[in-house]
Amino acid sequence: MKAFLAIKYYEDMRNKELIEKIYKAFKRQGIEVFVFARDVQHYKICDLSPEEIMNRAFKEIKNSDIFIIDASELSIGIGVEAGVAYSHGVPIYLIAQKDAEVCNSIKGISEKSCFYSLPEELSQWKI
Repeated sequence: MKAFLAIKYYEDMRNKELIEKIYKAFKRQGIEVFVFARDVQHYKICDLSPEEIMNRAFKEIKNSDIFIIDASELSIGIGVEAGVAYSHGVPIYLIAQKDAEVCNSIKGISEKSCFYSLPEELSQWKI
């Protein structure tokens, strides 16, 4: 199963450790996870144009079996990506830290939700 993981982007990659923990949690379940910051940028500043970034992200979303959105911290980009997944019938799975305030629109398009204290807990969550 191939998944696209949408998570808040930071130029300084301050959430790299979180991304890696989430990635590994799903990989333990046999899920192949694509993360733009990890797989395209290699945790560096992206040298692609904004149009190239979005085209690549949209292509990966459309070619995924599922879309996982970490809604602990939302951004416009994550919302756009979720809209693309939804409009192409890619099932959306919501994850977020337990104390996160998740907007109703993201909850409303999600098939299933999991709120975690530690990202490692996601390895036990069955999609």
